Amino acid sequence: MKLRQLEIFYAIMQAGTISGAAKNLHVSQPNVTRVLAHTESQLGFQLFERVKGRLVPTQEAKTLLPEAERIYQQLGKFRSLTNKVKKGSLHLRIGAPPILASALLSPVIALLCEDKDVSVELSTANRDELCQSLLKNELDVAVCFGDEAPSGIAHERLLTQDMLVLAPKSEAIEQEQSKEAMTLATLLESPLPLIGLDQRDPLGQLLHHAISRIDPHYHHQISVRSYNAAAELVRHSAGSAIVDPWTAQQFHASEQIQTLALEPRIPLHVSILHAEHQPLSITAQQFIDQLTNYTSQ
Repeated sequence: MKLRQLEIFYAIMQAGTISGAAKNLHVSQPNVTRVLAHTESQLGFQLFERVKGRLVPTQEAKTLLPEAERIYQQLGKFRSLTNKVKKGSLHLRIGAPPILASALLSPVIALLCEDKDVSVELSTANRDELCQSLLKNELDVAVCFGDEAPSGIAHERLLTQDMLVLAPKSEAIEQEQSKEAMTLATLLESPLPLIGLDQRDPLGQLLHHAISRIDPHYHHQISVRSYNAAAELVRHSAGSAIVDPWTAQQFHASEQIQTLALEPRIPLHVSILHAEHQPLSITAQQFIDQLTNYTSQ
């Protein structure tokens, strides 16, 4: 007896009629009748007799019922397990640096969670920590600055933007720059310090290489690893900074800060990362697709 035949048999035993079994199984009555006839033909004996419009189980059917119930209960447990697995796949663990988590990923996560069955856990950390979390299966997907990945991490470039200059709105700075752009050489020669970014950071590496081509001996009076901290220091006139466009956007309305283009350009890349040994779930791929669509608009 095949699984479908077992379902039909058990449903008829429970309902007592063809119509009741069909209703419970959400199928047509002819379908139930056809499967039952085929099952009895294969078994070589009747399972039910018609008595006053009802199907009365034969002695053979009563003998089969306890085993059928046991199998049907196991089937119910299996269905429950598959639902749990499915629900588990709808939970997504995403990691990103704080600025990308808040400024870039938030609207996409909000869109993804319009499906009430989806749950998201968003963690923030630096690139090295995120890569380690991917390798330890503590994250499903990470979105990071940079265009490279360590061994065991698959990466795909998401977008490219230019780094921008944040400078205090002071007369001394304004006299040294045009209203639209600032050269890196001018920033390095300015009496106002250029705030450095930690060289372990992808953007810090980009900035370090760009500065080294102009003045390999330049020394930063202040260095930070947090882009937000760099912007706050600019707001207090402690120096100028070169940051990502999302940090610049967050401080764009500040009365103490002006945002300028940088010449020559320093392009930065944002990439999507995941562990090579861990296949992407359907929900993870859906998130990546939505993020890609959002950034391409």
